[in-house]
Amino acid sequence: GARREEAEAALPALREEEQVAAAIRQRLAVEREALDEAEARAADAVRTLVARIAQLDRDIEREDALNRDAGEVVERLAWERTELDKAGRGHDDRLDAAAARADEAAESLREVEARLAELTDESARLAARHQSAERLAGDLRAILQRAERAAAEASESAGRAADAGTAAQTALQAAETAQEAARDRAEAAEQALAEAEAARSEAETVEAAARAARSEAEGESGALAAEMAALRRLVERGQSGGKAILDRVQVAKGSEIAFGAALGDDLRAGLAEDGETGWHVLPGWDSPQALPDGAEPLARQVTGPDALDRRLSQIGLVSDAAEAAAMQAALAPGQRLVTPQGDLFRWDGMRVMAGEASSQAALHLQKVNQLNEIGGQAEQARARADAAAEAHDKARARLADLSGREKSARDARREAERLLSDAARAATRAESDLAMASSRAESAVAEVRRHREDALDAQARLTQADRALADLPDRGEAALAVENARTGVEAARIATMTRRAALDELRREGNARIKRLQEIAKEESGWKLRLQQAGTRAAELAARREAAADELEQAEAQPAILAGKRAALSDREAQAETRMAAARTALSAADEAARAAAHAEREAERAASEARETRAAREARRDAARDGEAAARARIHEETEDSPQALLATLDAADSDTPVALLEDRIARLRTQRDGLGAVNLRADEDKRELEEERDQLAGEKTDLEEAIRKLRAGIGSLNREGRERLLTAFDTVNANFSTLFTTLFGGGEARLVLVESDDPLDAGLEIMCQPPGKKLSTLSLLSGGEQTLTAMALIFAVFLANPAPICVLDEVDAPLDDANVSRFCDLLDEMTRRTQTRFLIITHHAVTMARMDRLFGVTMVEQGVSQLVSVDLKRAEALVA
Repeated sequence: GARREEAEAALPALREEEQVAAAIRQRLAVEREALDEAEARAADAVRTLVARIAQLDRDIEREDALNRDAGEVVERLAWERTELDKAGRGHDDRLDAAAARADEAAESLREVEARLAELTDESARLAARHQSAERLAGDLRAILQRAERAAAEASESAGRAADAGTAAQTALQAAETAQEAARDRAEAAEQALAEAEAARSEAETVEAAARAARSEAEGESGALAAEMAALRRLVERGQSGGKAILDRVQVAKGSEIAFGAALGDDLRAGLAEDGETGWHVLPGWDSPQALPDGAEPLARQVTGPDALDRRLSQIGLVSDAAEAAAMQAALAPGQRLVTPQGDLFRWDGMRVMAGEASSQAALHLQKVNQLNEIGGQAEQARARADAAAEAHDKARARLADLSGREKSARDARREAERLLSDAARAATRAESDLAMASSRAESAVAEVRRHREDALDAQARLTQADRALADLPDRGEAALAVENARTGVEAARIATMTRRAALDELRREGNARIKRLQEIAKEESGWKLRLQQAGTRAAELAARREAAADELEQAEAQPAILAGKRAALSDREAQAETRMAAARTALSAADEAARAAAHAEREAERAASEARETRAAREARRDAARDGEAAARARIHEETEDSPQALLATLDAADSDTPVALLEDRIARLRTQRDGLGAVNLRADEDKRELEEERDQLAGEKTDLEEAIRKLRAGIGSLNREGRERLLTAFDTVNANFSTLFTTLFGGGEARLVLVESDDPLDAGLEIMCQPPGKKLSTLSLLSGGEQTLTAMALIFAVFLANPAPICVLDEVDAPLDDANVSRFCDLLDEMTRRTQTRFLIITHHAVTMARMDRLFGVTMVEQGVSQLVSVDLKRAEALVA
């Protein structure tokens, strides 16, 4: 411990020395990095200054070259200005002469053009007169040809119109005959349709009744079948696979409890052979013991194996327990009396009252009898269901046949109406064709007459036009004079353009000379200014080059200075490295000594700890051995009531040689056998009685539950029958109201409700079949929006008529309707208020609907944020106006 403390005391000073040496070395490294950066900056400065001096030398050379070029340009501009001044002398005189010649040529051109215009006008007027005369003659010839051709075509049209009139008269007579035949056929088809509809309606009534009867019979049959299946499962659960005597007997209804009380659990035994347990067949007595007077033999109520004859012959059945108690003393040995309630009275004085004996066999026999009874009822119900199904199928087949006949009749009526419509259209078309043919014939005759008159008039006018064309002068001479004048104009125009071009050329030369003189003056001023500024720029460049040379000299001296600093820094770094190495060596030696001292201390502590643990374990084993010895002495004394020494003395030589482990195994085995016997259950009788009471209670609850199930099934069947009857009645009422209201709203057509997807009304769906006027029969989804709204309102009010309410609220039901359908809706509301005592509240924005109401209520906002209720009594207002 002392060595470790001395080593640890020397460590702080050594660590501090090592940290100081590391800090010195770090500072010297930073200084070295600063010297590196300074040397890099000095080298960059030298390179930058050398490049700058070279660039300044190039700029000075370029300025000298530009100054020389500027002097040469100024001299060349002066020479060019002198030459331009020489060329401009006498330019104004040449320009005036050229202008005079150009004016003279222009005047001559105007005179020649005026003469050409006069000749051209005269030639154009003459050509126009010739063209007008020729055009007039051509037009008159075309008119003459068209009139003659139109007259011929009108003659042909007149002939065709006469033929068409004859054909139209014939077609009209045929169309009238076909229309009369189609009318007779339509009347016959209408009568056939009415008869088919009446037959179909009657068949629908019959089919609905048959469907209701079938549904009721099938419901009753299904309920009985379900009940019989449940009873069969209960009976099968109570059987013993046909082995017990209980499975081989049949007891009259009402005697099951008595039979079960009389035989009890003996019914669970079966018929047996010699040497087996069970019922054996024995011969009867020659003189059997007679039952007391008033007791009926139970054997009369039971049908079963012969093995029961002896037992049943000595069992009597009496009406009640009081009578059986009075007869009990008269019973012979082996005889017993039972009551229908399950009371048992034996010859030896034993009485078992109803509810105390086992009733499982009685319940099983009751279920067997009930199953037989329900089986007969189920057969009858199945027969009734089959008969109802057969009747319904026949009614449905007849309905389908009559519906097909009705559809055929409706198709025949539709075909007859189509033929009648076609015949009417044919007659109308024939009348129109006849009238048109007559009109065309008259028009064709008038056209022939008019076209012939037009041809005569065109012939006379054509003769006059040919004569006027022949009297006009010749156009060739006028055209030759115009051509000569045009040649003279072209020559004068060429001369004028030549002189004007010369004048323009002189003007362009003068303007170019003036513009060039101005440019020369501007360029000469700029180059002179450039020469003035060249001296200033040259002096500035020389000064900048001298300053850059001084900076370069200073920058080139920096590397030598930095080299001296680097040498001094290297010496200091070597000293710091030596100090750092010494400090680390000393610190490492001190750390190693401290670790060795700490390791020796830990080893010593571990050895001491192991010694303490060994001593504690030995003391614990000693204490445990003492406790085991004391416990063994106590157990020996408890089991043998003697000391261990006395027990050893009583053991003989053979036992003393038996190993201890073998003795302990024998003791453990004997104890296990004793514990396996278990404790004596002193409450066995009480537990048996409690289980029997619980069994009897569960049997009673089971009986009550089965009775409740039977009543529930009967109630469900009754509710289904009543529900089907009420649903069909309501359906017929709503269907009739819906058909009437639909016809009222649409002004015709037909509609009905149809039960689909199932023959049972309780499971069937509802389909709306409707046929507005002029459309074919279809479902509601195939109608337009307005038609769907009217159909839905008809259905709603049909249901409403079947069960009216005091108040009905209609919210925006007229929104998808036009004015005509809104009027029909209002008429329907009037009819509903007349037939019922319902008050209708209608929310609407339609003016027609509001005009038909008795009272109006609205909300207005007289002031911003203040609402006010307004009402108007229209009936009272009408009375006041009247």
